[in-house]
Amino acid sequence: MLSVFALVLWGAWGFLAKTISDRVSPQGLAFWSTVATVVPVAVFALTDTTGKWTRPHPLALGSGIAYGLALVFFFLALRRGPASVVVPLSGMYIVVPAVLGYIVLKEQVTLTHVLGLICAGLAVLFLSL
Repeated sequence: MLSVFALVLWGAWGFLAKTISDRVSPQGLAFWSTVATVVPVAVFALTDTTGKWTRPHPLALGSGIAYGLALVFFFLALRRGPASVVVPLSGMYIVVPAVLGYIVLKEQVTLTHVLGLICAGLAVLFLSL
């Protein structure tokens, strides 16, 4: 159920960003969208009673940098292209952790996983035509 909430909110995020992308610069959109994330993320972090969140981990910082750069490129792409292509194409990021999970983390990949990734790729292809 949490994944469904995330899916709906990611969809709303992409839609809302596109609706204002012609009225706000990509820089402004990236900045204010990121600033707005501070409140829910801070509330979430403060619910951790272990205190482990207070020490930055290099991989967490790297994850944040990757996320920030991805946002910049996403907002630039939204400014230049239709949301019906940009959002699904950027959603193909799922391939990266799937492949790295298999190669680096030695996670199991089943035929069903491979077929799912192929179908996702086909969906993006058809949406971009």
